Amino acid sequence: MRKPTIKMADHREERGTCYVQLRRPDLAEVALSDALRQKLSLRRRGIVLTDLAMVGVQRRDLDRIVTYADAALDTARQTGSGVIARKLQGLRLDLGPFLGESRVRQVDKQIMALTGAAVPKDDEENHVAG
Repeated sequence: MRKPTIKMADHREERGTCYVQLRRPDLAEVALSDALRQKLSLRRRGIVLTDLAMVGVQRRDLDRIVTYADAALDTARQTGSGVIARKLQGLRLDLGPFLGESRVRQVDKQIMALTGAAVPKDDEENHVAG
């Protein structure tokens, strides 16, 4: 077996992202987890972590969503990467069905704070009233 190279990690990362887009979380998780075990730049690591959070969304697994999104947020803060921030904004669009869970609401708020996204009108009212 060949020793994994950066090039091979690229293929795993890209393949995993494609599987996420195809809504194949089973295949995506394998490829992305393999990519995560390789040496990646922080920016690329943040992208993979965000895609793994999306796998959690597709599997309706709150622990995966929160764990990977938190790690991606930490990486985005550390790097200041706009690429990771945009990926997190994309993830945020799919968090709606999970916002009844406080941990997911916290992730949503952190993404908004990181990306400068506006707080939804009804969320502002809840903060004023609460």
